[in-house]
Amino acid sequence: MNFRDFDLAFIDCEMTGLSFEHELIEIAVVRISSFNFAVLDEWETKIKPQHLEDADPESLKVTGYNDNDWKDALDEENALKIFLEKTDKTILVGQNISNDLLFIYKALAKYNLRPTFWYKSIDTFTLAWQKLRSEPNLHSMGLTELSNHFGIIRENIHSALDDARAAYKVFLKIIEL
Repeated sequence: MNFRDFDLAFIDCEMTGLSFEHELIEIAVVRISSFNFAVLDEWETKIKPQHLEDADPESLKVTGYNDNDWKDALDEENALKIFLEKTDKTILVGQNISNDLLFIYKALAKYNLRPTFWYKSIDTFTLAWQKLRSEPNLHSMGLTELSNHFGIIRENIHSALDDARAAYKVFLKIIEL
């Protein structure tokens, strides 16, 4: 199959911390047509942490983790299987996507699951750096600052779906430049 036939899947993950031993607790996908950039599907799920005792309390605070909101969360393996269905024949896109990919590949390997998405990805941070590095008003290329720069309204910062949507909107603004 030709890469031109792949849709784009804007993804974001939330984790129990930033170290490699931490785990996924939320994942989202905004699937986009690669031909007209229209939204085809949106999906998010919360994932039951298996080792909450190892979580970074600050990360849990940032992501808004609480037992009540996660009471109906999926187990990691089932969440990943749905994620693979949602990202079948896509190119993954995200803000600082390498971090999310590390956690995704680690989790996939744990269950002997194979990626359904293309092995290459697009990073909105890299695109922003290339197009906006000379902007004097930008002091970082984080998703919040880029969203503010482009006037993108965010409803729930640090939720996986809100971050995936924001990365999609930032991507659209960058490619217009």
